[in-house]
Amino acid sequence: MGDWTMEQMYRDFWSRPVTYPLLRLYSSFMDIKRYDRMPYYIAPAAGKVINYEELLINYLDWAVDAHEEARNSEDRNRNFHSRAVYAWNNYHRYSNDTVCNLMFDVKAPRPVYDKVNSTVDQRNRVFYASAAALHTACFMYLSFFFRYRRVSAVPTLAIASAYYIFFENTNNIMYKLIVDQAVIRETRKMGFVGQVQPVGQPKNRGLNFI
Repeated sequence: MGDWTMEQMYRDFWSRPVTYPLLRLYSSFMDIKRYDRMPYYIAPAAGKVINYEELLINYLDWAVDAHEEARNSEDRNRNFHSRAVYAWNNYHRYSNDTVCNLMFDVKAPRPVYDKVNSTVDQRNRVFYASAAALHTACFMYLSFFFRYRRVSAVPTLAIASAYYIFFENTNNIMYKLIVDQAVIRETRKMGFVGQVQPVGQPKNRGLNFI
């Protein structure tokens, strides 16, 4: 953490996103060599746990997708902030099964990926806007309905549980109708019928899929 000066912090604050200084600070903390700063009386036990953890993670990395680095060399030696930004920018793509199948199971031409990425980006915006509008209207109606009512703890818990079920099911239905159908339609149109996987349906796959 000592190589991050005040000048760099000032520059990062003004020239990068608002959350960047926090992510940079967390990245510096995460990059500290393990158990170097730990109290001496827990270092031996912590070392054993960390060694076992690293063995397990390395085994899973190589067993699940040993050739991923060769296929995507841009991920090599990235720091925590870069990986966090990548996850933030791409989680909506990798949360769709059909998009994952196209990304990892086939080597499609670049225009195919551009079309799929554009479709999933646009439809996700529509999905989030629609879901936000629907649940905002629902909360407004609930506030209006319960405006003169006193609700005790048990009915409050029941109402919250019912709305949680409603929230989850409506979001799943809206995602399938708004995002998944559009992605499946474009995937079939481009000739990759074998990679179509509706959300919620399992599919047999090999060890090269994460």
